[in-house]
Amino acid sequence: MSNRSKQFVFIPFCLIAQAYQAQGIVKYEWKSSIKPVIQLLIDNDINIVQMPCAESLFKNSLIREPKGISKYDTEEFNIHCENLAEEVAKQIRIICNSGYETIAVLGIEQSPSCCVNYIYTNHGMEKRKGLFMDKLSKKIEDLNIPIIGINRKYVHKSLKELEDVIKNSKR
Repeated sequence: MSNRSKQFVFIPFCLIAQAYQAQGIVKYEWKSSIKPVIQLLIDNDINIVQMPCAESLFKNSLIREPKGISKYDTEEFNIHCENLAEEVAKQIRIICNSGYETIAVLGIEQSPSCCVNYIYTNHGMEKRKGLFMDKLSKKIEDLNIPIIGINRKYVHKSLKELEDVIKNSKR
């Protein structure tokens, strides 16, 4: 019998590698926003898988200015996101087909690629998914995996949602 954890959570690359965020984006402290999310996963022996960063891979650089979703919503970037989403969905299916469980996919609110619920646009706050997350969610919708948006500024709501998913997965 193996002692390895059979539960997985997929996270945006920048959740634990903040250098991957666009310049000037890291405004909230590690201790108050990101650390509690990661600590919750570690404390529950959940495997953490970083998803690729669509924006840095597209630009081939960690150095980039923040851009709204309208600047990224191009045919070329959407094809790029489609290809990355296909790879992540394949990974998730391999996990599921191996008798393991992906209990959640996390996104980062406000990200043009990885937001789950809300993003700022030229017209203010808009309810929509980021370009990568939209494609990924469509590829895994038949698996009924919760997709949770981590709001770094108001992390408590996101943390509670993740805690509920973990608690329900242990039943």
